[in-house]
Amino acid sequence: MSVWTYRNGAAVAPARARGGLLWTEYWYLAAAIAAIVVAVDPLEMGLAAEPLLKHLALLISLPALALTFLGSRLSAPLRAASPAAVLWPLLLLAVLIVAGSLHARFIQGIQNTFLNVGLYMLAAYSAAAMVARSGAPDALVRGYFRILLAAAAVMAAYLIANYGVRQVYHEQIFLVIPMAVLFFAQPRGVLLRWTGCVFFLAMAWISQKNTSYLIGALTAAYLFFAVVVPRAAPRRGLQRALLIYWALLVGAAIAAGFAWLALTGSMDLPTGNPDYRIYTYLNALDRFTESPLWGTLFAVEAVEVFPLYSIGVANNLLATHSDVLDLLANGGLIGAGLWLLALARVARVVQTNLLAPQLRDDPRVPYAHALIVMSAAGVVTYAFNPILLQPAMAYLLWTNLGLLVGLALSAASAEPAPGGRAPQWSELGRGYRDAAARGFNARLQP
Repeated sequence: MSVWTYRNGAAVAPARARGGLLWTEYWYLAAAIAAIVVAVDPLEMGLAAEPLLKHLALLISLPALALTFLGSRLSAPLRAASPAAVLWPLLLLAVLIVAGSLHARFIQGIQNTFLNVGLYMLAAYSAAAMVARSGAPDALVRGYFRILLAAAAVMAAYLIANYGVRQVYHEQIFLVIPMAVLFFAQPRGVLLRWTGCVFFLAMAWISQKNTSYLIGALTAAYLFFAVVVPRAAPRRGLQRALLIYWALLVGAAIAAGFAWLALTGSMDLPTGNPDYRIYTYLNALDRFTESPLWGTLFAVEAVEVFPLYSIGVANNLLATHSDVLDLLANGGLIGAGLWLLALARVARVVQTNLLAPQLRDDPRVPYAHALIVMSAAGVVTYAFNPILLQPAMAYLLWTNLGLLVGLALSAASAEPAPGGRAPQWSELGRGYRDAAARGFNARLQP
């Protein structure tokens, strides 16, 4: 918590815990731990079905955010821009979803609404604000990744142990495979980079799900085009063109080989439950065509009866199995447009402030790369699975996007160090603290 003390009339900056974080920031990381425990649930205790536990992460994070805002009012104005300037389309979409869901709940008496979808979009703003207002954004993001890495290791162990026996962590896989990017994007440590990268990429195959294969291909493609190519051929020209050409050629050959194996029956691929998916997808498209501009405004039930055969769970009341189609069916072109605009604005601010060529060796970049792929993998996941209706999963997904925005905004606000040298993260944290102390002292002057 941000507490200012006074010694001989002078203001002293808030005491920070070890690692450069305020206690409110540790409190915020505790919310991530709560979400991870519920989402991973290694003992299979059904934690995601407990009403209090599934919302525990949000309940923990909101007071931390409120105290952070309150503490920042006692310091000098932050140089970082407001996350709302980037995320306003997502916030507007969240308001639209929450309003429609509240109408469905209290006016129409519908219990299974889209309230969680809209409510947990606010986690993106919360994460971005925490990082942008932090005096040690590197420590906050690094602490979050330590939590994610521990969870990814646990899930990877379960995937290996259950290989060929049963499928586990299908919907959580967007938190596992992209860890390959975090390792490979590190500037040094060849053995660790390659070991970690290969290990987490292998989870795409071990998972044995179509979503995992797509995320694995996405991760490998991103690693090549966003990490390998810029390092091997820093400048655009013939060398980079040839590298991309041969990569595309090899990639096409590998894809053709997998397609041939699948078509000939030599490779056993998951079916993906096409009967169930096609039925729910067509229903969603029907709702969209009935009102293509604004859909149902989310004032409808989030689940529907599946009549073709018995699933054996939830009285056959099941979701669409595609959050993207739900956004299109219930938000129409307006809802889908706000969602796409939000992702485009995030991509732009990240490209400008974190992925510029001169920042290739910046210590922020590996975390930015990992968050980019996690966010993209999340889109792939909720394009084919209803994870936005699940509080813990939605919290982690939108937190990844929010941390990426916060990291970009904090990078944009960093002032160049003397002599044109890129500032170190420790210097940035010290600069924020010094600025805060100077600003508060100025307000104490008569």
